[in-house]
Amino acid sequence: MALDLTQAADTFVQNISSTVKTVTGNDVTMIAGFSKAQLQALAQQSALVAGMIEANAFTAAEKMFYLDGLDQMARGFVTTFVQIVEVEIEKIYNAVVKAIYDSIGTLAGVKMPVPGAGG
Repeated sequence: MALDLTQAADTFVQNISSTVKTVTGNDVTMIAGFSKAQLQALAQQSALVAGMIEANAFTAAEKMFYLDGLDQMARGFVTTFVQIVEVEIEKIYNAVVKAIYDSIGTLAGVKMPVPGAGG
């Protein structure tokens, strides 16, 4: 019996979408929480530095020290955020590949080993 390709495509869409939602559900909340906390800390530190500069409370060397510190905070935040996103992308990719292979196996009625999953 030939496969109904429209139904098969719908199966893939449903399985891939479901898998991506499952994988990203908790992670998106964690990433958002991390981002909010880090941005809040960066904003508070920036406001403090701006206030001290406005009050002319820093020497030139202190001003550069604190501005460099803000730069490092920003760089650290962005670097960590990118690394978290890279891990998330890899998790999504692996989940999508697994969903595809599982769907092929189900539709074709055969066991499909997922690449890289030891199966």
